[in-house]
Amino acid sequence: MRENTVLSRTGSSRRHLTTAVAVALAAACVSTFTTGGTATATATTAVSSSTAQQAVASLLPDSPVIGHGPTGFLTSHQAAPSAAPVHRWTRYADGVTTVLPAGTYRGGLGTDVIVKVEGSTYTLYDMATGTAPTVIDTSSLGATATLAALHGSTLVMRVPRAAGGVDLHLVGKPDGTLVDRVVTGIPAAAQNVEYMAHAPGTLVIRYSVPGETASRVVRVDLTTARVVGDQVLTGSNADPTLTASATHLAWTEPYVHGSDSRALRVARHGEAESSRIPIGKSTRMTVGFLGDDWVTYADIEGAWSYDPNPLDALTATSLTDGRTVKLLDLAIRILPGENGDLLVHGATLEHGEGLYRVTVGPDGEPTTTLVASTGRPLAYTITDVSIPATIDLTTASGDPTLKWDATGISLGKVTIELTHTATGARATILTIASRPAAQSWNGLLDNGTAAPIGDYTWRFTTEPTNGIGPKTERTGTLKVVGKPGPHDFSNSTAPDLLQRVGGRLSVLDARQILAREFGWDPVSEVVVGNGWDAYDRIATPGNLGGSAHADLLARDKGGVLWSYEGTGDPSVPFKTRTRVGGGWGVYNQLTAGGDMSGDGRPDLLATDKAGVLWLYKGTGSATAPFSKAVRIGGGWGVYNKITATGNVGGGPAGDLIARDTSGVTWLYLGKGDGTFTGRTRIDADWSWFHDIVAVGDANRDGRNDLVVSHRGEGTAGRLFLYPGTGDWRAPFSTLESVLTSPRLAQTDSRLF
Repeated sequence: MRENTVLSRTGSSRRHLTTAVAVALAAACVSTFTTGGTATATATTAVSSSTAQQAVASLLPDSPVIGHGPTGFLTSHQAAPSAAPVHRWTRYADGVTTVLPAGTYRGGLGTDVIVKVEGSTYTLYDMATGTAPTVIDTSSLGATATLAALHGSTLVMRVPRAAGGVDLHLVGKPDGTLVDRVVTGIPAAAQNVEYMAHAPGTLVIRYSVPGETASRVVRVDLTTARVVGDQVLTGSNADPTLTASATHLAWTEPYVHGSDSRALRVARHGEAESSRIPIGKSTRMTVGFLGDDWVTYADIEGAWSYDPNPLDALTATSLTDGRTVKLLDLAIRILPGENGDLLVHGATLEHGEGLYRVTVGPDGEPTTTLVASTGRPLAYTITDVSIPATIDLTTASGDPTLKWDATGISLGKVTIELTHTATGARATILTIASRPAAQSWNGLLDNGTAAPIGDYTWRFTTEPTNGIGPKTERTGTLKVVGKPGPHDFSNSTAPDLLQRVGGRLSVLDARQILAREFGWDPVSEVVVGNGWDAYDRIATPGNLGGSAHADLLARDKGGVLWSYEGTGDPSVPFKTRTRVGGGWGVYNQLTAGGDMSGDGRPDLLATDKAGVLWLYKGTGSATAPFSKAVRIGGGWGVYNKITATGNVGGGPAGDLIARDTSGVTWLYLGKGDGTFTGRTRIDADWSWFHDIVAVGDANRDGRNDLVVSHRGEGTAGRLFLYPGTGDWRAPFSTLESVLTSPRLAQTDSRLF
């Protein structure tokens, strides 16, 4: 934009400066403001867009129009909530925008006069002529007087009475002499007197009467400052949307929640009878007369509507034959002019958002002309999508943020579909967005299970929530990476739970189970197979044989230990079993799931019936996964449950949790050589827990956690999560309850 500046001058040169500026305004199209003896003006030239209508000025986005006249319009723009508004005047003829000096400004409807408000002093500027400003001091009206409206070059002042009620004063300087006229004839019973609208030469005042539901209006003749007419707004409430022409009034009936039968009432001035125009479903209306023969209306929520609504469009209804004409695809505000024309802040799919002048053509039909544009299209349209090519969901810190840029003033319904190429499993993210936006993905699929590792395709589609405009689509690919965890049987990096009910063994997604308050039901289940009641011990050691996936150990009732190698295939998580060896019946407890020896391979711990604890170091071989047993020590018969947890205490190796027969639980911190430090007490009463599962990192904070199941009567199936802290002095934080699952509540259910 080109910026023009008129240099400041002070003191005695003020009068000469005003004359010079008037000449400059005619020659160079620069408006001048004189304040406190100093004249300053900053102007920028708008970039005109090419249309079939006329040269188009620029309208800064998110700048409400607060005044307009035949030659230009006044806007207010606030760059940030705490920033002072910046006011601008823009001319239609050449698109020049003048940034006004700091201050508070008001405009009028259909007038090129604007007013700067400084306490009780009002300075009026005629933006069309550039003549010397008019300064009006209203201090004589008292400190409570406020500006209700600017009507032409007349201030409509609202002055509260000491005894209650208000007076309206018409204050101006038509010939350089202050004129203050009090409006007379407002009914004595009037309450809530508000200036509401204006018609050519007339002010419309709305008020209420105690005991009456409907509002009333009177008109003020500007020539006499007297009230004429007194009209009931039939069917209205205390706060209708109201507009007026030289001959008619129009107002809205109250909005009834959920109703689609709202109506607009129209009546001639001074007549009690009104006609009713059904307009449909609407919450907040903008209304305006176009000449004397058309009334226009729209729902101003259209840009933010979540559903298509015909009332989003600016519609004109003929008062002569009832015809309706669609003028704009969307309207935000109707601003009546002085001569029966309208300035509408709205949008069309063709020309986008801007100010449209609406007039009656020579044939009597409404016509629209774009006079100022924000440059923003109406429809919500994606211009760019940014989705990471590689994602690691192992911890929550790796959750990706999916970003996109968009244009358009409407809201957009955004759908992001992430589809696992190998399985077709899908994550669908739905959101309502404006420009631009971002959405995180927590790594869950649509059914609440953790997303598997592998290649994905993504599809990004949008459509305007209000239905105005086309759908848009972008596509691409990404890869979810990560190392499967020791308790991950579905190739997702997130842990799973193994459940045995009778002889059926199933894999349950831990993230889905532990977030059941979000409503995922039924629980997803992958059935490993039947006949697993042949085993009296099951352990989850992690990756025994050097592959990328977690394995399974099971001891049959004959004392033979079997290994099931993990496949990484969620639908068939284990290969056919491999015999590890016999003689394992001497042990009453088996646990695996951590590296106690510090060599990077998972080990197995076992207690025999004499209470001796034995360590079987992992070898990394799938066919011979353990070396010869090493005796750790005796006295372990006091424990009825031992669980290898992996590293939960922050030491150098995997740790061990042991529960004694009185229900007290203890932590044995691994030293990294296959032995443990002295025990540390964790909690006093874990006797009511049926299963204690070292599930791995269930909450994705990078630390190992415990999942325990309740076995008490009436609460069977309730799970609890003990998040790990990494601190051996208090290895778990406060337990988190998970809602009871009917699947987990079965009496013969066991978790591993």
